[in-house]
Amino acid sequence: MTKRTATGLEIEAALREAIAHRKGEVTLASRHIDPMSPERIKAIRKSVAKSPKEFEARFGIPARTVEGWEQDRRKPDPAARVLLAVIENDPGAVDRALDPA
Repeated sequence: MTKRTATGLEIEAALREAIAHRKGEVTLASRHIDPMSPERIKAIRKSVAKSPKEFEARFGIPARTVEGWEQDRRKPDPAARVLLAVIENDPGAVDRALDPA
């Protein structure tokens, strides 16, 4: 096949950009999500819910998962840390996003 499609050209450009980034030739936009200590996670949970079960009912994160984070048995992944940061700063935003109405 000799015809190059627009999608193929976009993929080639993206790969060239990734290689240049890897070589340090360009800087790509990124955001670093700080790790969260078990103490901070517990403080976030306590600020919006009395118990992990209540937190689960409000935000949908299983109580056992929250307990694991609070007891430092497991670390929240980046997506979970983003959600926890939103809950910490504006828990109503998560409520509004999860509201079926």
